Amino acid sequence: MLQVVAYALIALTGVSFGLIGAGGAIIVVPILVYMLGVPSDKATGYALPISMLVSSVGAYLAYRQKQVNLAKAFEFGAPTAIVSFAVRKVLYPMIPNSILGFPKPSALMLAFSVVLVLASVAMIRGQKFQAPEQPHPLTGILIGVGVGFISGIFGVGGGFMIVPILVLFFGIQMRDAVGTSLCAVVMITTLGFFAEVLNNPDLPWPFLSGLMLTAATGMVAGSFLRQKIDGSKLKLGFGYFVLLIGILVVGLEIYKMNQPQASINTRSARTRAA
Repeated sequence: MLQVVAYALIALTGVSFGLIGAGGAIIVVPILVYMLGVPSDKATGYALPISMLVSSVGAYLAYRQKQVNLAKAFEFGAPTAIVSFAVRKVLYPMIPNSILGFPKPSALMLAFSVVLVLASVAMIRGQKFQAPEQPHPLTGILIGVGVGFISGIFGVGGGFMIVPILVLFFGIQMRDAVGTSLCAVVMITTLGFFAEVLNNPDLPWPFLSGLMLTAATGMVAGSFLRQKIDGSKLKLGFGYFVLLIGILVVGLEIYKMNQPQASINTRSARTRAA
C-alpha cells in the first residue's frame, strides 16, 4: 500500500514540475528515502534521471507553447550544469561518512531541509518584491554557480530556485519562467546524471524506469493545467508546499535517527523486497 501511495506522489511531482517548472527532485528525494526505503545518498542520485526525463518532456511542451526564453535558459543552465557535474563527480564522493556528529545520510537530509525552507521563503516573500530594471550582466552566471553546487550535492535540478530568480530578478512572466527553468534543468540534470553514472554505473534501471514513466505522465498533465491556472497563485501555493516538506523532512529524520538501527535496516529490506 505504501508503494502505491509513493508512486501516486511521484506522479504528482510530475504535475508540479509541469505547473511551475520545479518540485521534481525536492519531492522525489523524501519519497524515495522515507516511503521506498532508499538510502539518502543513493536517493539523490536516483532523483537525477527522473528530473532529467520529466524536465525534457516539459521543456519540449513549453517550447511548442512558445513559453521559453532560450537566452536565459542557457545563461542559467550552462554554468549550473558544469558546476553540478563537477560537484557530483568530484566533491560528493569526498563527503565524509560523519558530519558534525551526524551520519552522512542524516546530515545531507537535514541540510536538504534547510535548502527547502529557504527556497520556500523566497517563493512566498517573492510576491512582494519588484524585479530590478537592469540586473547586473553576471547575475545569472553567479547565481547559476550557486544553484549548480546545490544541485550536485542534493541531486536536484534546481528549478525551485531558478523559477523565483527568473521572476524576481529578471521580471520574466511566471509561465515563461516555468518553460525557461525546465530547459535549464534539462542541462543541469543531464550532466549531473552523467557524473552519477560515472561514479555508480550499476543503477537499478527497472526500478528507475517505472518512476520516470510515472513522473513524465504527471508532467504532461501539469503542462496543460499550467495554461489554465494563474501563475502567481501557483508560485505562492508551491512555496507553502515546499515549506511543509522541509519541516516534515526534519521531523522524519529526527524520528529515524532515534530508531534502533536494526529496525531501520529491516524496514528498508522489506521495502526493497516488495
